[in-house]
Amino acid sequence: MVVETFSFHRFSSSATLSIEMEINADIGEMTGADVEIMPHISIGNIACGYHVSNPDHMAETVRLAISHGVKLSAHLSYFDLENFGRVSVPHSSEEIVELLEIQVSLLEKICFDQGASLFAIKPHGALYHDMMQKRVVREAIVSVARKYQLPLIVQAMPPKTGKIYWGVPVISEAFADRAYGSDGMLRPRSEPGSLHLDKALILRQAKQLINDRSADTLCFHGDNPASVAALKCLYAQD
Repeated sequence: MVVETFSFHRFSSSATLSIEMEINADIGEMTGADVEIMPHISIGNIACGYHVSNPDHMAETVRLAISHGVKLSAHLSYFDLENFGRVSVPHSSEEIVELLEIQVSLLEKICFDQGASLFAIKPHGALYHDMMQKRVVREAIVSVARKYQLPLIVQAMPPKTGKIYWGVPVISEAFADRAYGSDGMLRPRSEPGSLHLDKALILRQAKQLINDRSADTLCFHGDNPASVAALKCLYAQD
């Protein structure tokens, strides 16, 4: 297979912002921060009920995103409400495909009912990490992306790590509020300090990643108050 990079016009959701990078955030996670986040992002990764949320809240989140011109991405997870989807759950390839299709189909219908369509797929938490590290998980997720003809949001890989041949269009992302290891990969959430909780640190890392242009999109986590504050500050300082 040859890796296919998803190509799109970079833009900001604010007419006064000159940052030439897509900004995405994990939304619909019932944090109460979506109203603050939405004016500052161009892609919203909407929780599909398996790590948090429910159909009514998903519909509310879709309406809010549409009102701000935000593109809609399905934020898919293991079924793990207790741990917010941050614990790896052993599954067969068939089981992963089934649980993902349930989530995508639900959000797709909610979007359709509001005259919108899905833009991408992005795994959440442990499923995201497993996608990057385990072939069986990666291939199951790729098969779902292929079936629904949606690009897959994946971590931008450091050059020394080599390429992962996805076989579907991909959107590479970097993280403003996550710590990276010496290998250029995200540090597991189980490690202390893996999530930045200081607004100034997040802002510095965001600016560096934007300047490096090593990814298509930059992610801020909506359930991290420091990230929300940094995102708003990033716009204010531009």
